[in-house]
Amino acid sequence: MVFSPQQVKFEFLSYFKEFGGNAEEWRIGCAVDAKSALTDEHKIDLDRDIWLWKPTLSPSAARIVHRYFTQQLRVPDAGAVAGGANIYLFKRCAAHTA
Repeated sequence: MVFSPQQVKFEFLSYFKEFGGNAEEWRIGCAVDAKSALTDEHKIDLDRDIWLWKPTLSPSAARIVHRYFTQQLRVPDAGAVAGGANIYLFKRCAAHTA
């Protein structure tokens, strides 16, 4: 199942509300393989850190969401991996030091 930009924005904003924190504590990115981006590139612990990814309709749709979060909400770009129709969001757990 793929998601529209509006659906992804809603889901990501729900995570912000549920898990809190300042925008600077979160990171957002686009990738062809979001799970690999999270685990291999960003070293996210899938059991301890807070993360979410969604497949979008296209790379353009993912960029719309990315642009909204980075420009409007000032969430830093995750860097490292770029492109793809999957958009991901993460926040490291306070006890996680990697």
